[in-house]
Amino acid sequence: MYYELCITETAKNSLKEEESQIFNEERLNFKTLDEVKEHLIERYGKLPKRTITNTVYHDPEGEPIGFLRSFWNKDWSHASKSWWQTDWVVVSTVDKQPVLVN
Repeated sequence: MYYELCITETAKNSLKEEESQIFNEERLNFKTLDEVKEHLIERYGKLPKRTITNTVYHDPEGEPIGFLRSFWNKDWSHASKSWWQTDWVVVSTVDKQPVLVN
């Protein structure tokens, strides 16, 4: 078993826009949950508290399945215009089972 971290990065030009566009999706694998936490802290600075309802999103049954991290971003290397970025973060356990394909 290992842990898969999926980060879906979305963007929109302003907070007034209704829809965001997905521009990148990362899937990373880690041996331990502590490694996942270390990566998230390195990337975002800290983990959200579960009691903050606007940073944790839920499945249709109301179970927490991930969190959102939103911030203004800019590509400094190209001097681009800033955009509002929201990252959807989900951590899953993966239990690989070999399968023979005939």
